[in-house]
Amino acid sequence: MSTSPRSLSRSPGRSPSRSPGRSPARRLEETDEIQLERLYKPVFVLKPSSIKCSEGQTARFDLKVVGRPMPDTYWFHNGQQVVNDYTHKIVIKEDGTQSLIIVPAVPQDSGEWTVVAQNRAGRTSVSVDLSVEVCGEAEEHHSEAGHSG
Repeated sequence: MSTSPRSLSRSPGRSPSRSPGRSPARRLEETDEIQLERLYKPVFVLKPSSIKCSEGQTARFDLKVVGRPMPDTYWFHNGQQVVNDYTHKIVIKEDGTQSLIIVPAVPQDSGEWTVVAQNRAGRTSVSVDLSVEVCGEAEEHHSEAGHSG
């Protein structure tokens, strides 16, 4: 009688003797996976772009980021975190678009600006450059500015 090796190799490890749902540990893993599926790493659907402007003008970075849960965004200028203050306004619209508005822009605002979007699923960042050019004839314009209403 000849036993074909194929029929022998079929049995080991193939038969599902343990039912998958029985152990509590297994079930926990499954719910974790379901929760993870619902989390989305932040994604920039609108990225800010680098800007060149003159001193005293308005510099504005627009962006839109999506993710689940909704990511928090943080701005950094040359590595220092930026907060809302007199010259820096962080505006978030209802549709999720965000703007960082720098008015008036000064030469100290030049450099690398980074926006970091972070949620439980991860973090994403985008860096842009702002160069604010000093007006050479600032003093001459000064007297004229006084007359214009």
